[in-house]
Amino acid sequence: MPFTTGPIENTGNQPANAARVRVKILNITGGTLTGVVRVFRLNGTRQIISSTNFSVNANASTLITRNLGGTPFEYEVEILPNQNGGLFSVYGLTAANQIITAQRVLHSELTQIR
Repeated sequence: MPFTTGPIENTGNQPANAARVRVKILNITGGTLTGVVRVFRLNGTRQIISSTNFSVNANASTLITRNLGGTPFEYEVEILPNQNGGLFSVYGLTAANQIITAQRVLHSELTQIR
């Protein structure tokens, strides 16, 4: 089942606005979890910034970090796994690699999409 963060505002953040986004993927299945993470810029129109395939072994985790292509005013992350059994979280990161807590999206906060 695919998920989205929905639009994330990227202005006025402390300590700075996001330059990158990090997706944490935890596979709680007995097999390999694969899929795609897509990042979109939402400055007036929805434009894809990156599309990254992932593969996570059973009962393991990984991180995917992608540039936002500058500092867009808004962005969105879609996570499209090949099966159920993954837990995901998304964090905005500053250029200095600091997590922006206001841009933290936990698994329970992601919206299921079709």
